[in-house]
Amino acid sequence: MERISDISIKKAAPHIFTRPFLFVEPNTRMQQLETFLAIGPQIYVDGLVVISEDNKGQRVRPVDRIDSKHIISKLLDSDYLDWLEMKASQIMDSNLEILEIGSMLSSALEIFDKTRFAFVPIVAITDYEKGKEQEINSSSLVVEATLAIRDILPLIAKANITVPIKQISSVLVSIDGNTSITDILCYMMRNGIRNIGLNDDNNDESIHEGKSRLTRIINDRKILEFLFSHKGRENLSKYGTAGLGNINIINHLDKISMAPIKSDTTVSKAAELLMDIRTPCLISEDDTDYHIVTPWDIVMKTLRPLITTQRSVTLHY
Repeated sequence: MERISDISIKKAAPHIFTRPFLFVEPNTRMQQLETFLAIGPQIYVDGLVVISEDNKGQRVRPVDRIDSKHIISKLLDSDYLDWLEMKASQIMDSNLEILEIGSMLSSALEIFDKTRFAFVPIVAITDYEKGKEQEINSSSLVVEATLAIRDILPLIAKANITVPIKQISSVLVSIDGNTSITDILCYMMRNGIRNIGLNDDNNDESIHEGKSRLTRIINDRKILEFLFSHKGRENLSKYGTAGLGNINIINHLDKISMAPIKSDTTVSKAAELLMDIRTPCLISEDDTDYHIVTPWDIVMKTLRPLITTQRSVTLHY
């Protein structure tokens, strides 16, 4: 029996230290950033580390982070051509949050909860700085890996967490297929959500909660894929950012097939299903609503209460 708060990141997610992490430099322009965050699910990443060179010319020192919401929010507030010329330093998050390689999983969850940013660089102190009696700053650190919410799913899948997903799911927001890209992006940014259902109701309100004839799922990644596609670039070049208000979802975006799940499915089983990177979320249904469960729900709504109350979870390795 081991408490969640006592598990090290290295034990909770050992695989992150054997894979390369994706990074960009502060002067990297938007056209290069899009390659990482808008690409298909086969190399799904939750964010990019912005790093700079140390005094030996090695690009390892953390500066900040970027994810899809930073890119989208900048587009909505900018002229398209100006947006294309933006550098990583103009887009990145304003507060750098990092964890040392020996940190506990509870520290990562606290950062996720505080920043609402489900991605954090894992760093080590350089040999030169070890043992020095001075405050450690970013120039003393080397990025070793990155930890994302999805990286914690295998831990939960192996744990005996029998809580049903109906206790951590949320009512799914759905949209009419004729909703414009501008409207859906503004709604996502304003409400901090990444996945929205696509329905075929002829409802007067294009965005609503509650039961509908749900067909597929749309998320921010699919929207980015369109924006950076040939057709998306062509439209933005011709009509600018304002032109997105004339492009509907149903005829222009790839949709994600729903992954239905019973509401009494356990959290551990749901975590196992969500480990497939082609599955961004799971959908359950009752008489009145569709409900959504995401990796964030699985990790934060399950593990944060365990840490807060110091309850234990059984791990099966």
